[in-house]
Amino acid sequence: MGHRVKLTPKRPPGRANRKALAFESEIGRLHALGYSCEAIRQALADAGLAVSRSTVTREVARHANRKHGDTAIGKTSSVVYDTSALLASTTSQPAPALDFDRRSGKEIAAAWFKDRNTNPLFRARSS
Repeated sequence: MGHRVKLTPKRPPGRANRKALAFESEIGRLHALGYSCEAIRQALADAGLAVSRSTVTREVARHANRKHGDTAIGKTSSVVYDTSALLASTTSQPAPALDFDRRSGKEIAAAWFKDRNTNPLFRARSS
């Protein structure tokens, strides 16, 4: 007869290459303290991890679902991932210069359309 082997993955469920995977518990903690997803996104950017606000929103939802899922099934233990080593490695070195556009989507779109003639019936503007 075969032996039953209980496998215990070291990583949480979901894609293993998620950018914010290592910060999942910190994202959940900050959200529980009342920080907005934008504030959490900015804190991650300050730590050298550039993610979108929708990524933070997804991570908050994953954290909440996992937290509520554990209690709904009757599990009392929760997995806590230690991010101190990762945080120490990112804070000991200066954060890389992040070069991303801080304008809103509306501002970016307005700037793009400003110099483009999208209507073929209009003559091009002369400068």
